[in-house]
Amino acid sequence: MIWRRLCVLALVVLVELVGLGFFVKGFFPYKKSIPGFARPQDQPPDIGRTATPDAEPQYDRLVIMLVDALRNDFVFGNNSAMDYTQSLLRDGQAVGFTAKALAPTVTMPRIKALMAGTVPNFLDAVLNIAESDTSSSLKYHDNLLWQLKHHRNKTINMFGDDTWLRLFPDIFTKTDGTSSFFVTDTVEVDNNVTRHVRPELQRDDWDVTIFHYLGLDHIGHLAGPASPLMKPKQREMDGVVKTIYQMLRRQDEERAKNAAPGVVAKPTLFVLLGDHAMNEIGNHGGNSKLETSTVFVFMGQGVRGKPIADRGKNALSALLAREVPQINLVPTLALLFGVPVPKNNLGLPLHELLDVYSDMERLRMLQLTAAQIFGVVRANTPLIQEVDVSKVVRMATPSCGGDDAENDLRCKYMAALWAHSKCSVSSSSSSDDGLTDKAERAYYEFMEQANEELSRAFSGYDVPAMVYGILIIGVAALALVALMQNSLRGGSCLVNLKTQQLALSLPATILMATYVLSNSSSSIIEEEHQFWYFWVQTMLALRVATAANTGSAVRTVIQMVLFRIVRAWNQTGQNWPGEIDIRFYLNSSHIKLMWVLGIATVVLFSLYVHWLHRATLQRLCPQNAIGRGFRPVYRKLRMCQKAFGATYDYAMFGALVYQMERNRGWETLDVPEPVWALARALMPSGIAGMAHAVYGCMVVLAVAGVLSMQFWSICSKQGIVGGHVARQTASLDVLFGMVPVLVLLSRPHNIPLFGLFAAIFVLFFPQLLPGGGGGSGHGCHPEHGSAPWAGGVGCWNKLRPSKTLVQLCLLHAAFYALGNSNSLASLDISNSYAGISRYSEALVGVLMFVSNWAGPLWWGVAALASTALSSTSTGAGTGSSAKTHAEFQMDLVDMVTAAHTWQACTLLSLSVIVALMRTHLFIWSVFSPRYLYQVAWFLGYHVLFVAVGCLLWL
Repeated sequence: MIWRRLCVLALVVLVELVGLGFFVKGFFPYKKSIPGFARPQDQPPDIGRTATPDAEPQYDRLVIMLVDALRNDFVFGNNSAMDYTQSLLRDGQAVGFTAKALAPTVTMPRIKALMAGTVPNFLDAVLNIAESDTSSSLKYHDNLLWQLKHHRNKTINMFGDDTWLRLFPDIFTKTDGTSSFFVTDTVEVDNNVTRHVRPELQRDDWDVTIFHYLGLDHIGHLAGPASPLMKPKQREMDGVVKTIYQMLRRQDEERAKNAAPGVVAKPTLFVLLGDHAMNEIGNHGGNSKLETSTVFVFMGQGVRGKPIADRGKNALSALLAREVPQINLVPTLALLFGVPVPKNNLGLPLHELLDVYSDMERLRMLQLTAAQIFGVVRANTPLIQEVDVSKVVRMATPSCGGDDAENDLRCKYMAALWAHSKCSVSSSSSSDDGLTDKAERAYYEFMEQANEELSRAFSGYDVPAMVYGILIIGVAALALVALMQNSLRGGSCLVNLKTQQLALSLPATILMATYVLSNSSSSIIEEEHQFWYFWVQTMLALRVATAANTGSAVRTVIQMVLFRIVRAWNQTGQNWPGEIDIRFYLNSSHIKLMWVLGIATVVLFSLYVHWLHRATLQRLCPQNAIGRGFRPVYRKLRMCQKAFGATYDYAMFGALVYQMERNRGWETLDVPEPVWALARALMPSGIAGMAHAVYGCMVVLAVAGVLSMQFWSICSKQGIVGGHVARQTASLDVLFGMVPVLVLLSRPHNIPLFGLFAAIFVLFFPQLLPGGGGGSGHGCHPEHGSAPWAGGVGCWNKLRPSKTLVQLCLLHAAFYALGNSNSLASLDISNSYAGISRYSEALVGVLMFVSNWAGPLWWGVAALASTALSSTSTGAGTGSSAKTHAEFQMDLVDMVTAAHTWQACTLLSLSVIVALMRTHLFIWSVFSPRYLYQVAWFLGYHVLFVAVGCLLWL
């Protein structure tokens, strides 16, 4: 019967996966683009001056230095350590901008924007992690590098982030790629780039060279922008800027001297830029101001900025507000190097860089860019008619305006061409009466409006696929509801058919209703942690109000106090992530306290596990039992517990040493070098070796736990202990045994949170408290129904949330309590390489999931332990008896079914909301990341962890 229900559940989940596949295919398609590559012969004739050749390229060589996560204040700010770069800006030898990136602010889509001028597909944020992905390549999409290589015969080299190699195959002549995801490396990853700077630039066989540095981004992920490593890294990057600038300047001077008579040697353009920035904790991916504010710094002969007389700290502060879209780089470089603007570009030329050209040359460049952008407009709106340039010259002054945005764009494009033609007619006169400025403004007005509308128009939704997906997910959700109705026992089904009343508890009903509604609000999605924090405290308050005795009420009040501390640990969300929290103090003025709390947490976990084993054995194995042939089994059981305890101590010690070695915690605590050397000597050499030791301990703990469970089963068969003891002790061993890995993969300031989680959990079960009966064998009074929404008997008990319902809220709240949010920027990859010396998508993906979902994973196992600890059934008289193994299996199946029903309803409601909101202003900055997180919850948590994990217990 149980396995039949499991098969049905598996089939329903499979159907739900199919529905999710349809919806994702429809909602996250690749963005439509104009096929092919722009060609010079396809460019429109110069309006009114068809016989005049286009302007010559201003430069013939290009060096791009891309510093990953280079935030604007790292270059322009008062606390910047990039003194040489700032001196160039002050002296007018460089031109700087704050370059505004669009979400998702991760490397792959940002490089696409910088080289193709497009608004990348949001799915690139996911493909950015997969180094083996080739589907996102720009090989068959028009881009600046292709234009330079094929229309100017440029030799292009690249050194640094290997994302470029995936995006631009067959473009580069020389390469040396490095993995962008091995974030623990902040030194060698940049040294491998810098070692190419002098040798490669000294050669004369290159035209375009790209250097992509990753170390600054890695420091941000590891320790944030306030890390002590940040300023030294900025000085290092500033030194590279100085080296490149001075080398190029000398080379350009020599080339000018050695140029043939009558030939003017063109200079080299040097561009320092960032792909994205970072937020206050060093992550990125979202659309906050800190994450989207990166830099452009143009240097080289011919680049002339305005010298700044002010030499004070705030001299460059104006550049922090001098914002330009990041995609403006593409048409600017294309025009400066005399190649066609890529077909799908939405960027506008930076007029400050075009001042070296004459008025008519500059207007011609704006015409070429406007014509290209108008081509994108027509590709996205085929009903818009082409513009005949010859007719525009002869027409009257265009009058634009109206409700039709598409035709208004066409009209503004024609108005710009008309103004340009009038400048051509009056170009021979001594004064053009400001016609040139009017024509430039007309071009920019058209291009800015087109950019704004096209950037929002992520066309390509496959609406039928989305509808099919929603319908299939809806069928799966209804099937799960029906499965719940038929599987729950004891009056805890969803609907009591005899009384025709809903059997859901009132708190569960309100929770589900409010959660579904909250997903339609962008503000609540951004601050979802507030929703779960409210409901945890509300559920606990209801348990205080409906407590059966004073002791239960007092324990729940203590839980509320502990959770209030948890809530204050990490500020998250979009509106107040920079507010002062406990994390801030632990990482600034109280760093020693952070390590003391971490050490205390590790020690207390070890002491508690030893006490729990000893208390369980003492209570369930009285001395009279040992004399009845139990002694051999007792010895083996005690041996397993000792092996578990010793291995657990070593694993916790290893995780702590790993964290203190990696983050130099022993130096903060002033631990003497000989003492720390002794601690390191107890672990394998190297950071990776320490992590391997912890992983190895997990295997030993699993073996010891299985053997212990087998010996408890033998005791149960001999009638010495109840049949529920084995599963209770095993569930607690798993719950506390997973802590070393969670400590290993967490940030140091979050380690004490697991101690708070454990304290809140233990307070649910008095027998787990010292002096509360001791051990897991002491039965606990069950709460009616094992499903999260099950209520009690009677109207008043309908207000009492079950332990599992409270733990459901704690499970979600724990995700945010560790500093996560529904923004991709909070996705922490700094702990995804523990024990990995070479990049592996599968291993990094698993570790990244465990690191970011550490809180929910712990509370998920806690729910399993809670089910095991509650596996007693009330008899007809007073007292209680242990549930049979079959009853426990049924409880477990009910819990899995309930969990999948919850997530299916959530996924269904979110799919409907996202489909309806697909034209919303915040669809890509708020709703799409939230949907990606829901997919991760579904696939990683509910399918793999909940379903597979619980099956192992059956």
